[in-house]
This record gives sequence, structure tokens and C-alpha cells, in this order.
Amino acid sequence: MTHSFNIVFCSNQESAVLKAIDYLKERSYTVFYTETENDLLSLLHSHEIHLVIVELDFKSKDGISITNEIRNLKTIEQPYIVIFTNKDDDYIQITALNAGADDFIITPIKPALLELRIAMLKKRLLSKKSTDIENISTKKFHVDKEQYLIITENGKIALPRKEFEMISLMYFNSNKTFTRQDFAKQIWDSIEVAKSRTIDIHIRNIRRILGNNVIKTTKGIGYTINKDIL
Repeated sequence: MTHSFNIVFCSNQESAVLKAIDYLKERSYTVFYTETENDLLSLLHSHEIHLVIVELDFKSKDGISITNEIRNLKTIEQPYIVIFTNKDDDYIQITALNAGADDFIITPIKPALLELRIAMLKKRLLSKKSTDIENISTKKFHVDKEQYLIITENGKIALPRKEFEMISLMYFNSNKTFTRQDFAKQIWDSIEVAKSRTIDIHIRNIRRILGNNVIKTTKGIGYTINKDIL
């Protein structure tokens, strides 16, 4: 994996993100800016993009729709996606996260705080070398908590943050069946999440990306990882 870190800002006006772009460039990050969905998709196919920061009300297609589209792309290594907006609305944030976004920022974007987020993400993605992956290649399925990646026989897979945390929890506790309440407490730190369809949506997304057989459902109880793939 390359040691560079590539970021794309998707905004209706460059002036809205210019301060953050200049701040990150000064710190040696590779930063792109785009005003169209087509330009964004072109960058994703031509470069290894680690982070997409997209405006919720992006004029060509809203940030949530773009997030969905990126998550459905099988030809790229999935980037970390952050949606930003001036709308401080819990429902919008829940919708964005359910669509596959990893984080949500209420504007104005504060460059120093954004850099801290990026530094933590960069450490996860770039800290381990490819030789570390080779050491576990004999396993059919492996959760790499250092890089936030799923390692399978077919290659590396990046999941949205909440979904990675869910599969990681099941992977490292393979003898336990997790209820919605378990996930709500341990991943979201809020029992209220268990009352919505959020958990089910994330389980469905995990199965869509990793395969239907990766998670077993115990009807009326909860979910567990399929030990046959380990």
C-alpha cells in the first residue's frame, strides 16, 4: 500500500472548502477538488483515493446518493466517506450513516480537527505493510483491526466504520450470538438504536458486500459470524 494519502473534496463551491484544502496541502496531503459526480468517479477509478469528503446538498447528486453509488462500486478499493453540511439534524445523520458514510461533519469545517480525524484514519490504513497481510493469507477470512480491512481469499475489502466494527465484534467473539441491543450498546453506545431498523440495515449491507453466508441469523435472538469461513 502506498504511503501517500489522497483526499477528494466534493462541494458546490470551492470557496466553502478552500481553507481546509490549503491547510491539508500545506501538510503534504494530496488533495483534489471536484464539483461534479462524474469527476469524482473518474478520480476514484484513476487514483487510490483514501478519503472522500462530500457535501450533503451536492448539486449534481446529493451526498447520500453518491455514498450509495460509491459503496456499490466493486472496481475500486473503498474509501472512507465523510458527509458535511450545515444541517444539524439527527435523522439526516442516521440516513447518511445507513447509506454507508463513515462520518458526518457539521460545518464550518475546522481544518485542525479534520486533520486529527485524517491522521487517525491514515494511521489505521497505512501503519501495516503488505507483508503483514501475507502472514494471514492461509485464512479464508480475517479481520485486520489495524488497517480496518477485511482480508479474504479474493483480496482486501474496506467496510463503512460501523459495519466494520460489527463484523469485528462478531469475529473476535465467534461463540456469542449478538442481539440488536448488544450492537446498540457496544457499537453505538445507545440502546435507542436497537429500536430502529439501523442494525438490520447494516447487517444487510455487510452480507451484500461480504456474502450472504458470512453472518448467521438465529431467529428471535440475533446474529453470529459463520465459523465455517474462519
